[in-house]
Amino acid sequence: MVIEKKKMGTICLGISTFLNPLGFDIVVYKLMTLTKDYWHTMGILYVMSALLFGLSYFSFKKIGNKLGNLLLTLALFFNPFGYDIVVSLINMLTGDYWITIMFMYILSIMFFLVYLFLYNINFFKNIRI
Repeated sequence: MVIEKKKMGTICLGISTFLNPLGFDIVVYKLMTLTKDYWHTMGILYVMSALLFGLSYFSFKKIGNKLGNLLLTLALFFNPFGYDIVVSLINMLTGDYWITIMFMYILSIMFFLVYLFLYNINFFKNIRI
């Protein structure tokens, strides 16, 4: 089985997006200072995410797309599905939350660079200021 270059690039982009803790790391850290436990924090985030998903569904049906999109975006941001296990496993290896998060950023950037390479995208050429 041969995977095409573009498909592999798309997979790398998905992995990069999944591993990127942008903003979520701060939310988790702040909640952990309140709960003093990683898994209680994840439980709270799962509940928040489920409530926001439900509200977005209701909003799309009854109110409108703007609020529905906002609630759906928030639900996806707070949803730790799978990410919690990856962070927990890496945290067991490093023993430090912030080193774990730094490692997650590095992994995310590495997969994003592979995506750019596989799609032949010159990042600096495509950014216009």
